[in-house]
Amino acid sequence: MIVEFIIPTYDRIDLLKCMLSSLVAQTNEDWGANVVIDDIKNDELVCMLEQFDDDRIKHMFTGCRYNDFGHTPREIGKQLSRATYIVMTGDDNYYTPNFVHELKNASIDKPGVIYWDMVHSHYGYTYFKCTPGNHQIDMGAFATRKDIAQSIELGHEFAADGYFIEEVKAKFPKEKMTKIDKILFVHN
Repeated sequence: MIVEFIIPTYDRIDLLKCMLSSLVAQTNEDWGANVVIDDIKNDELVCMLEQFDDDRIKHMFTGCRYNDFGHTPREIGKQLSRATYIVMTGDDNYYTPNFVHELKNASIDKPGVIYWDMVHSHYGYTYFKCTPGNHQIDMGAFATRKDIAQSIELGHEFAADGYFIEEVKAKFPKEKMTKIDKILFVHN
């Protein structure tokens, strides 16, 4: 598969349902999702996940509550990924129906990072022109090639996304970063 979405969640069923609906609506079916539930058990959440009846959507429990902005569940999920690219997103996000198609086209020469622009609903659906730097990109606005993503540990601070990109640039300075100059993601 070209891309796997790592989606941490705790108890936000309606938001997660919107996120997964955006994946099921993709025009290109070459994706997978690993929902990493930051909890020991949540029957209501599992029931909602089973309603999707889609083999591309997997889920697992962390076995305890980390409560660290989803970073430990993302770390767990990315280490288990089988895709070429990993998008470490959130349960409160969603993607345009052409997202996987655009990502697949941008991945032809296997860049280390592929990123795109976004809209952020917390700021009145403001357009954000993303760049790969600290405080300039959201975790859901970039995909990292699996070998790179798995070699860098996520921090536990709130803004781990920017720090992650900075670590990629420091550790892999010759890796290409490709921009898809389109809005493909909404942080809800």
